[in-house]
Amino acid sequence: MLLAASGAQAQGASNSMPMQPSASASASRSVMPLVDGEVRKVDMGKGLIVLKHGDIPNLGMPAMTMGFDVADRQMLKAVKAGDKVQFQAEMVGGKAIVTELKPKR
Repeated sequence: MLLAASGAQAQGASNSMPMQPSASASASRSVMPLVDGEVRKVDMGKGLIVLKHGDIPNLGMPAMTMGFDVADRQMLKAVKAGDKVQFQAEMVGGKAIVTELKPKR
């Protein structure tokens, strides 16, 4: 009986645990700074944007010019080559994907 009771307590504790990591993961995600960049090329058909960008700390990536896929092609409608932007990129399936993109004001 003692084993059954301790097993029930462990299950009860594990049911409340998943919510805490999710909350802290989304909180840390929202505090990541946006990276400054300049649009070099936009390819709506391929869902690709080429950015000259500063360091991307969350990816450990130095400043460079490179192409990124975008999480949502609709983001590309708001920018054109030469625009200054701020963006966030994340690793998704082993690829750096732009997940947030906005014109710099």
